[in-house]
Amino acid sequence: MPNDDAKLKPDIIVADDFAAGDIAVITEGLRAYDLSQIGFCNYRPLTVFVRDPRTGHVVGGLHGRSEYGLAYVDWFFLPEDLRRKGIGSRVLVMAEQEGSRRGCRRILLTTLSVEAPGFYKARGYDVAMTVECEPCGLTRYYMTKKL
Repeated sequence: MPNDDAKLKPDIIVADDFAAGDIAVITEGLRAYDLSQIGFCNYRPLTVFVRDPRTGHVVGGLHGRSEYGLAYVDWFFLPEDLRRKGIGSRVLVMAEQEGSRRGCRRILLTTLSVEAPGFYKARGYDVAMTVECEPCGLTRYYMTKKL
């Protein structure tokens, strides 16, 4: 007897709220597919923490990943009182060095015009692309640097 469930169309929804397990279906599914096509998967998180020396609590840092010869910066934050003191440069260099140690040849990131494109340019990052955003005048920079 034919499988009647195979004729059902899947529900497709947009969601702002989701369970971690639901996201894992997507990420693990893509990793399994990539593994079947490429023959290996070398995804690794890449994180550099900045901690308060008195409490040991994380106050900022960088979170990203490395895979397939590329390092990515997904999030980079320092509180205002730690900016312009060389700490951001140290964090970025540490991420770049770790990317190199992992065999990455490039590091990639995005930043907004109100964030830090000048900071990254001063540290050797090239603008690969810009995209105009909302509100008018806000720009997203896609940047890369050879390691």
